[in-house]
Amino acid sequence: MLVVFSEQCLEYSFPFHPESAERVKSIYDSLERNGFRFVNTKLASKGEVLKVHTAEHFKKIESGNYFDPDTPIIDIKYPLLAAGTAIKAAKLHGFALARPPGHHAGKNFLGGFCYLNNIAIAVKALNKKRTAILDIDAHHGNGTEDIFFNDKQTLYVSLHQSSLYPGTGLKSKANCFNFPLPRKTGEKRYLKTLSKALEKVVDFNPDIVAVSLGFDTYYKDPLSDFELKEKSYEKIAKMLRKAIDSINAKCFVVLEGGYSKEIGKLALSFFKNF
Repeated sequence: MLVVFSEQCLEYSFPFHPESAERVKSIYDSLERNGFRFVNTKLASKGEVLKVHTAEHFKKIESGNYFDPDTPIIDIKYPLLAAGTAIKAAKLHGFALARPPGHHAGKNFLGGFCYLNNIAIAVKALNKKRTAILDIDAHHGNGTEDIFFNDKQTLYVSLHQSSLYPGTGLKSKANCFNFPLPRKTGEKRYLKTLSKALEKVVDFNPDIVAVSLGFDTYYKDPLSDFELKEKSYEKIAKMLRKAIDSINAKCFVVLEGGYSKEIGKLALSFFKNF
């Protein structure tokens, strides 16, 4: 899979903040050593962002007029770069290796390290393609659900730890199917639940499958309590690929969370098999 990446996303950091440049650099190094091809990207435009977020939200990010202890004030060019990376990945059916992540950003709110909703902006840029978004980050994508709730052209499906931030996604409603799982969920239960989630995706029969990919389901991740192992990501990738191929859909992937020091090898395990 082609990897869309810009070194500019490594330029900012905050001491002791888990959403660091090192996590993305680790994935880059791991994939680069194993022969993956990279292409550069550009910033998303204001017009592309406003297909998803309110003008009020854009102005708030642009001016730095917000406060969230988990989501420090940064130059808007970095969220725009992440969104632009996702757009290009969507058009090339590739992997957006970008930061900051996006799935906690809603139409008019930010939080959880997220400023703009990268995957939502990319989906809207595809011009009304029938799309299924599969979110396999350990945290529920409350922002993505907020943006696409009741959208007939879009399905949102999420597997996540039920006790984690932001505390949403406990029930399914309308076009949003949530699969909350308890602490200490291991590979067997996770893959069984993923199979059920993929049935929803296949039944929807989308043109595009967009994957919000988090590696914070790993057993050593400091921000969650699942117990997946390195080999689990190989199995997840194969299950996703089989389901996507069965409906002849296109696919793209956007990085969300994942904060262990081993994220590079986890990404390699996934993408070697996807």
